[in-house]
Amino acid sequence: MTDYMLHVPSIRGATKESPDMPYQEDDFPMDDMSDIDDYFLLSTSDIPPEDFDDLYLPVCHIDQRLSLPLLKRALDEIDTLDDLDEETKAETIDMIHDLGECFPNDGLDD
Repeated sequence: MTDYMLHVPSIRGATKESPDMPYQEDDFPMDDMSDIDDYFLLSTSDIPPEDFDDLYLPVCHIDQRLSLPLLKRALDEIDTLDDLDEETKAETIDMIHDLGECFPNDGLDD
C-alpha cells in the first residue's frame, strides 16, 4: 500500500485561471524539492519529497497563486489515487474545501 503524506501548500494569492497542465519538474523556477512541494497537496515519499514524481494533486500556479480550477481538479482526481487510505483522503478533501474558502463567491462544485 502506498503511503501518502498531506502537505499544506504555500500560497501567494489566488486566481480563477487554469494553468497549463500537467506540470513537469523543469516548469518550476527552482530545483529544490522542498520548494516545489509547496504547489502540491500529497507526496508518496515524504515532505520534502525524494522525487518530483512523488507529488500529487497540484493546487497552485507556477507563481504560487492558489488556483480554483486546480482545486476542482484535485477533488475529481482524489478518487483516482491508488491506495489512498480513507483518513488521508478525508483530510485532503477537508483541506481542499478549506483552501476553497479563498474563493468566497465561487463554489468547488460549480
